[in-house]
Amino acid sequence: MLLPLRFRAALFLCCFGSAALAQDLYMPLNLQKAYTNQTRSSDGLPGPKYWQNRAEYRIDVSVDLPTRQVSGTAGIRYFNQSPDSLTMIRIKLAHDLWRKNAERAYELALEDITDGVRLQNVRIGNTPVPADKMRQSNTFLDIRLDRALPPGAALELRLSWSYIAPAAPSAPRECVCDSTSWFAAYWYPQVAVYDDLHGWANAPYNGMQEMYNDFSDYEVRIDVPGNIMVWATGVWQNAADLLEPEFLRRYQQALESESIVQIFSPADYAAGTRFFRSADRHTLVYKADAVPDFAFGFSDHYLWDATSVLVDPAAGRRALVSAAYNPKSPDYYEVCGAAAKALHLMSTWLPGYPYPYPRMTVFNGDDGMEFPMMCNNASTHPRSPVGLTVHESSHTYFPFMMGINEQYYAWMDEGWASFFDVLVTDSITGKSAARLRNYSDFAGTDMDMPPMTPSRQLESAYRVAAYNRPQAAYMTLYQLLGYDRFHHCMKTYMDSWKGKHPQPFDFFYSWNAAAGENLDWFWKPWFFDWGYPDLAVKSAGPAGIVVENTGTMPVSVAGEIEYTDGSRERFWRPADVWKFGAPAVIIPVAAGKTLQKVTLGNPLVPDTVKENNTWVRA
Repeated sequence: MLLPLRFRAALFLCCFGSAALAQDLYMPLNLQKAYTNQTRSSDGLPGPKYWQNRAEYRIDVSVDLPTRQVSGTAGIRYFNQSPDSLTMIRIKLAHDLWRKNAERAYELALEDITDGVRLQNVRIGNTPVPADKMRQSNTFLDIRLDRALPPGAALELRLSWSYIAPAAPSAPRECVCDSTSWFAAYWYPQVAVYDDLHGWANAPYNGMQEMYNDFSDYEVRIDVPGNIMVWATGVWQNAADLLEPEFLRRYQQALESESIVQIFSPADYAAGTRFFRSADRHTLVYKADAVPDFAFGFSDHYLWDATSVLVDPAAGRRALVSAAYNPKSPDYYEVCGAAAKALHLMSTWLPGYPYPYPRMTVFNGDDGMEFPMMCNNASTHPRSPVGLTVHESSHTYFPFMMGINEQYYAWMDEGWASFFDVLVTDSITGKSAARLRNYSDFAGTDMDMPPMTPSRQLESAYRVAAYNRPQAAYMTLYQLLGYDRFHHCMKTYMDSWKGKHPQPFDFFYSWNAAAGENLDWFWKPWFFDWGYPDLAVKSAGPAGIVVENTGTMPVSVAGEIEYTDGSRERFWRPADVWKFGAPAVIIPVAAGKTLQKVTLGNPLVPDTVKENNTWVRA
């Protein structure tokens, strides 16, 4: 039996001592089934019957530089840990974005349009899959199984594929940066997610909405010309076999060094130094466990800076941080240090959770795009690279450690990265250098959609719903709870859903539980409702300043009072002054002083209508 559209106290009570919290947020019918089936729980934890599938990938891939052809073979062992018998397997072929007549969110360069991904030798076990059992469409390959895959069973899928990498500068998320420097994204066939909410993921990749992948293990062998270095997701397995002794020494030094080591330096290139033992083609092997994707970049002329960061003091665990970059990118000489500081602050302050992986590489590509342990970041010169470095590195937590479905709820990761990059960037630079996304410029317009609108349904309103509005919401929540409570809620949520697939109600319920109070009064206007934030100075006098909430969202109250004697006083109230529906809040004035001017506003507080923010003595 389906639960009612709204969760009432009689159905879902979360107890904290003697207090009970009732959930009262609209939940779509299909998501309610997860609670009926006990895969999700109203206390914000995975339900007793929670499950998710996984895979193991063994991939060999090679690149041909003149033709831009990428060719590979893969063995995929897929584990059905669901309670369902699967009659088909769905494979994601993201590079069919470039296929003629593919569904796309925006126009791509005509010269990069191809016949798409070419598949050969598709086998289940040792049995070839006939063409009539396969359907390649809209960046998916569906394979109908002769025998259903029962719960608890696994199958072996083998296939070969090739495609032509796009070279135009407008190619999203990947980069043929020059003739010998590439960043390879969405380059291999990957099993789609089958989950408890939607079954097989069915949102084609159209170039806009990003990731939703299972946590899987990878062993990838990347074959390239012998003078080329490859940086990739995971840990390099055969450095000792390939690198010349001096560069192996530098690499090993960087694994423990708190200072930046120039593994490949300008002087090395100027001297024509050979980095690898063989001048012929060679194969770099990378392994990564429990990650949702795999990316790599390579070059024969990029510099390589590296250092290590203590990311988990309790365990003594360090992470290697690298920047691989074109020597002509002047901002990139800062990137390794900025990335190291970012990982330290993210591990110890915000989100205040140990960086979960052994590596992070920022690769000098042409975008701002994240992958597990890898970023494809353009040069930002003459602007500082810190903000972009922080933003893309912070995605390690969302959606990688937390397996967010960005195709439905991009605000659950892009909003967090936008929030982190403000405070962490400012902490690194020591000034207000971060990117505030100016939600007030869009709030209340027809470009401002409630974030609970599935991201796959959004086009022009996507960025406001995924970045601007949730950044403002999370900043307001931080101001409301204060660091200690905010961090406790964050850590509780991440402990509960690390390595799993949280959806919005898991987030809301987890934070309600950790906060020890029902925050639905906050979640509803910010994430579910149409509206906008706006405060106004209604009146001012000896009895106090009346600040009215003329908008629809709970926001912090911030401003400054000027008195006729020239003195000034700032005031601040967190957003819970609006918790019980009060239309206004009264700010007291100093006794014995006369008001001259009152001004509302703070860069970290959204306010749509600025004309009502000031009162001046007549």
